[in-house]
Amino acid sequence: MLHKITTPLPAPTVKRPDTLFGATTQVSAGLLARLSVSQKLALSAAAFALPIAAVMVLAVRIHQDNIGFAQREVAGTAQVSAFQQMQAGMMAYVNATTEKKTAEAAAAATQVKKALNVLTTEAGNQGLFDTRTAFESVASGWSSLQKSDVGSGGMIAVSSFTQLSKEQLLPGLETLLQDANLSLDPKVSSYNAIQSALVKLPEVQLRLASMYLLADALARVQGQTAVVSILEPQFREEAIRAGVALDAAMSAAKRAQRADESLTDSLGAVVNNLAEVRQSLSIGATSGMTEYSALQADALQAASIQVGQAVRAGNAEISRLLAARLADTRRLMLQQLAALGLLTLAATVLLLMIGRAITRPLAGLARAAGQLARGDLDAEVPVTTRDEVGVVAGAFNDAILKLRANDERNQVSLRESEDLQRNIGAFLDVTMDIAEGDLTKRGTVSEDVLGNVVDSINLMTEELGSVLKSVQSASQSVALGSKEMLGSTAEIQQGAQLTAEEAQRVSERVRAVTHAIRSMAQAAQASAETAQQALLASQQGEQAVTGTLDGMQNIRREVQGIAKRIKTLGDRSLEIQEIVDTISQIARQTNLLALNASIEAAGAGEAGGRFSIVADEVRKLADTSSQATARIAGLIKTVQAEIQDVVVSVEDGTREVEQGYHVAGTAGERLRQIGMLSQQSAQLADEIAQATQAQVQGVEQMGVAVQSIATVARQSQSSVEQGRQTAQQLEQLAEELNRSLERFQLPA
Repeated sequence: MLHKITTPLPAPTVKRPDTLFGATTQVSAGLLARLSVSQKLALSAAAFALPIAAVMVLAVRIHQDNIGFAQREVAGTAQVSAFQQMQAGMMAYVNATTEKKTAEAAAAATQVKKALNVLTTEAGNQGLFDTRTAFESVASGWSSLQKSDVGSGGMIAVSSFTQLSKEQLLPGLETLLQDANLSLDPKVSSYNAIQSALVKLPEVQLRLASMYLLADALARVQGQTAVVSILEPQFREEAIRAGVALDAAMSAAKRAQRADESLTDSLGAVVNNLAEVRQSLSIGATSGMTEYSALQADALQAASIQVGQAVRAGNAEISRLLAARLADTRRLMLQQLAALGLLTLAATVLLLMIGRAITRPLAGLARAAGQLARGDLDAEVPVTTRDEVGVVAGAFNDAILKLRANDERNQVSLRESEDLQRNIGAFLDVTMDIAEGDLTKRGTVSEDVLGNVVDSINLMTEELGSVLKSVQSASQSVALGSKEMLGSTAEIQQGAQLTAEEAQRVSERVRAVTHAIRSMAQAAQASAETAQQALLASQQGEQAVTGTLDGMQNIRREVQGIAKRIKTLGDRSLEIQEIVDTISQIARQTNLLALNASIEAAGAGEAGGRFSIVADEVRKLADTSSQATARIAGLIKTVQAEIQDVVVSVEDGTREVEQGYHVAGTAGERLRQIGMLSQQSAQLADEIAQATQAQVQGVEQMGVAVQSIATVARQSQSSVEQGRQTAQQLEQLAEELNRSLERFQLPA
């Protein structure tokens, strides 16, 4: 006896969209991974603003250095005025002392003291420390000159002043011009004006003063041949050097006029008026002091005064040029700062626009992704750009459409499976009733693959009822009914065969669909592998940039070490300068002692003649030592200037390395961002591949269900064949069947 089947068939599994992606998403614990895209863009903007800020600071610093340079030059011009007052006071003091004018000498000494106080005090206040040291040495020499004897005819005082001028005043002026940046002026016009009015003309003025004092002293020691022979070379040397300096001053003035025509009526006119002074110096250099005394000695004093006026006029013009340059530098700094400010504002606005253009599509994409993660397949991202974000948004929309189509197909398959399961259950209930003898029951014919089977079973049941009714009504026609039953079973067998063939064709179509979806899954997997390769390439690029940064860091350390060693060389040159200064001071003292010894030997008469020769040789040796130390000092200053230039070059190289270092750091940051985008693309491609694999599994399960239906159809065909055999045996068992038909409920 058959039992009624009440257990339903298992429903096919359909994966919902909310489970297509993993339940959890791994998020990197790095600092940048915790920031939003807008925050990362803000960091990028800050990194972009750092070079601009550095450029602004560097520009301001350069202009401040230029302004400080010019301000130091302006302060130096004021110091030159004080130097002029000091020089005039010393000359007046020596002149008054030799003429024994005590009041005038005291007034001149007071003037010199005030000028020296201004030079040393103001130099210290303005940071001109080398100048302060030089004029402290001048003050010491001036004090020695005041304490020394006047000598016969004032010769010692004149010689001391000449030596002080040559060894301390002129070097002090050179130190002042060097320390106040005046001798380093970068502009052609002002540099040549400085060389003319502040370098060469003061030297001419000092040497003219020395010549005047020597000529004035000669008038008081006439007849002393030994003294004249000592002073004659000094007079010639002063005349020659003054002429050379005046020629250099006039040449520099002409170069300044060619560079700046505004100097023609001021500095140029004043220097051109010194042509008579140049002629007078030529006479002194060729004729000597004896013939030169035929000229008026007061002409030398007038020439010195005229040169002093030229120095003051040139100093005023230089002050005007420096003030104009200072104003131009400040104005240029303000203009550049304004331009950099406008550039920064424009860059900020551009970065804001770019940030909004990036963050808005990403925000829409993030919202749509959140909806998709919650299972909402109606999410859609508007594609408003053609960049990578637009491409990702388009791919996202295509993926949504495919997921939506897959979901619809899954829903249809689910409904068909539920309908098939429900129809099979109802059909099994009908077959159970038929099996129990109720031949009035009929199965419902559906539109699915089970409809043909139900239709065949209904037809079989109907025929079976008719046969049983015929057998019951007339047992004589059992044989004929058995033959008709055989024909009916043949038709049933043909219908079952058609059902099996149809199920086989459906199974083949399912396999074709499964193969297409599997190809699509392989393509998605290949896309994920390509994204992983792009991520690996970006990581290798980042490692290359990191190696570049390390190399530039090593270069920066090496450049800093070179700068330190060059600075050490500068310190050693300063120590050599101190030694040279000591030797120069010894030479000056030796020269002064030799001069005093010569004067005393001349006063001793013939007995001191040989001693005078020895003293003269000692003086010449002291002069040679002084000149050698002066040349060594000049060489040391040249070396110091070259060392300073090398230090500046090394510092410039260090700044260029720093800029390259920042640029390489920015490139590394861009590569890291590209790597993050590649990683996100790889994750999306991998998720699409997983979703496609899930679809393949669903279609394969559908194919299994169709194969099951085909198997049932074949089993039904076998059952019909057995029914036919039973019909053949029915003829033999007609009477037994007639007795058995009494339990059947036949249709009316």
